[in-house]
Parts: sequence; structure tokens; C-alpha cells
Amino acid sequence: MTKENKLAVLFDMDGVLVDSEPALGIIAAEVFQEINIPAKPEDFTPYIGTGEDTYLGEVMEKYGIEYDPEIKHDVYSAYVKEAVKYVKTFPGSLELLNYLENLQIKMAVASSADQIKVQANIEALGFNNFHAVITGSDVKRKKPFPDIYLLAAEAIEAEPKNCIVVEDATAGIASGNAAGMTTVGFTSSVNREKMLVAGADYIVDDFYQLKELINNLLDNTHQ
Repeated sequence: MTKENKLAVLFDMDGVLVDSEPALGIIAAEVFQEINIPAKPEDFTPYIGTGEDTYLGEVMEKYGIEYDPEIKHDVYSAYVKEAVKYVKTFPGSLELLNYLENLQIKMAVASSADQIKVQANIEALGFNNFHAVITGSDVKRKKPFPDIYLLAAEAIEAEPKNCIVVEDATAGIASGNAAGMTTVGFTSSVNREKMLVAGADYIVDDFYQLKELINNLLDNTHQ
């Protein structure tokens, strides 16, 4: 590229860079069942993208059990062991990441999950050339608050108005919008209608559409 590129891409992790939402639901339900909480994988679906305290805590409370943050340790331990078995990548994801790297576009991960889980996902992804990795361990207020995306932008020295947020959850779309960024809804977890209601600026169904969209946004930036 002959012109300086100011755009940056901020990726959520679960359900965007890796297809891990089903895996986490299965593993969390297994851990809950071991302590006699009859949770099902689908119980966790409404809390995707909100951080593990909410994700696990709401389901515990559903079954009349007070949330104990220590349960995260058990879920994470099981997740780290089983991530390779369950976690998958989406078609075209690594191709896009390598493409953006070749264009020298700054990329960051901004995930509400805790650091140990994000690192397990990065290993499963097989790409670790992000300019910053921000996790739920780095912020007090999780999505839908804008904190995590603002911190990610600051970490890679990008203006919020130049950042593209890629999210699969409505809470993440709200977070990116609140940060003043361009939001892209990736429909791996939530359908197009819900993404529209959440206020996504654009909606894509796969990484090939995302690549085309980013190219269009780059072209508009350079005009």
C-alpha cells in the first residue's frame, strides 16, 4: 500500500476468531453437573459475550445456587485441557488475519473472557501476531460498556473512529458503538435481525464477506 493506513481491526475472540461458544457451553455444563447443578449447554447461550462471571453466575443462580467465582478455575482448567478437542476456526479466518498482517493493518483482540481462556483460544487459533490482546482481566466494566475497546485502541495507538470492531454478540456491538467505533456483526451466534436491533453498522456471515467489507472500507479511507 502506498498510502498510510489508519484503519485498525479489533476482534472479539469467542465466536469470532474461534468457534468456541459451543465448546465452552459443553465444558461448563459438564463441570456444573459434576457439582450436582443440572445445567445444559444451551443455558449459557443468553450470556455469550458478557464475561465469565456473568456467563457462569447467571446459570448458577438459575438453578438456585449462589455464584462462587472459584467455579471459573474449574471451568478454565477443563477448558484448557479440552480446547484443542472442541475449539475450531471459521473458514477463511486465518487467511484474513494473514492478509491484514501483510497490509500492515493493526489488529487487536478484545475479549471479555479472562486471560487464561483467551490464551488457550489463541493457541487453538494458531495465529499470535496481534498488536495487543486485551481481556476481561484488564477491565473492571465488561461489555456492553466501551472500556475494553477503548483500551484496545489505546494499546495499539489507534483513534476509536478508525477502528473496526468485529463481534458475534449484541453486548459486544453495544460496546463498540459506545466506544465510537464502526461495528461489524458476525452472525456465528446471533442472527442478522438481532444484530440490526443491536445497532451493528455492517453484518457479515463469514470471513470472506468480512474481507470484502474491510477492503471496501480501506478504499473509502484512501479516497
